[in-house]
Amino acid sequence: MVYNWNKLTVEQYSRMVTLGEQPTTDQVIWALTGKNKNDIKLHEVKSMHIGDLTPKLDPFFTKFFTLDGVLYGFQDMNDLSFGLFADLTEEGKNVQENLATMVSYLYRPVTKMNRWNRFKLRVMEAIAKRTTTVWALKMVYKLLDSIKFEIEEYDPVKCDMRYKAIKKAPASAAHNVASFFLILSKELQTNSRRSMVMMLKETVKTMRTQATLIRDKQEQT
Repeated sequence: MVYNWNKLTVEQYSRMVTLGEQPTTDQVIWALTGKNKNDIKLHEVKSMHIGDLTPKLDPFFTKFFTLDGVLYGFQDMNDLSFGLFADLTEEGKNVQENLATMVSYLYRPVTKMNRWNRFKLRVMEAIAKRTTTVWALKMVYKLLDSIKFEIEEYDPVKCDMRYKAIKKAPASAAHNVASFFLILSKELQTNSRRSMVMMLKETVKTMRTQATLIRDKQEQT
């Protein structure tokens, strides 16, 4: 099984952010597979191939992702309801545990988008997957901002019903929500903001070392 940033899910990312700066091999395996050391087979560990797990903010996933044939769009911050703000504030008290829930709150099914904007979206998605140049990524960000769309009205019950499905969404969506919460937290408690900053720093550091830990384990066996 190949593990790299582009293949990680919200569920895997959510487990990774709970790890400390010096995770054990068992913890890393659990974060990636959801299995503890007594449940996973030795041949499964040996077949694991770890690539670059460093979190990246993909321009496409800052606004959209497609899951099970459904297009999800990110909440417009200029149209944030007080109810959603209050729920995010509550969930944000324990971001590590509630990150998947926060993703389900902020990314909701697109209910309205014309054909021209859907065409532009497909083009931007293709470019975002292939380019690494700064100017191209800036163009993607700019064009994504020009796409007009509407998403489902916020309903925590509906969001909770999609929770299991959202855990399979791209990890970039979770990283975008975590990064967004850094901005949102400026309006919240100072302690919450500091905690989130430390969490992101620890996450990046942890994910950079996980590949080495797994490879060392494989060499030992």
